Amino acid sequence: MAKKRVPKVGDRVDAIGHHGAFVVFEINTKLQTAKLTRIGSPGLILNVGWHHIGFLDEPDASQTAARIVRDR
Repeated sequence: MAKKRVPKVGDRVDAIGHHGAFVVFEINTKLQTAKLTRIGSPGLILNVGWHHIGFLDEPDASQTAARIVRDR
């Protein structure tokens, strides 16, 4: 089974049920939620579960390395 990518601050994402592109600005690892702000509309803030997030960028090398270490 494929592992779900964990969001990090600064990731560009979309959110199921919401229109537009967002940036992650806060993470809650205990609740597995992320606070998002819409690109171009900094007043809008969403708090969504990680399973509702789709990533607009490829993971960087540190995310890939962290996944390999965790899988072992």
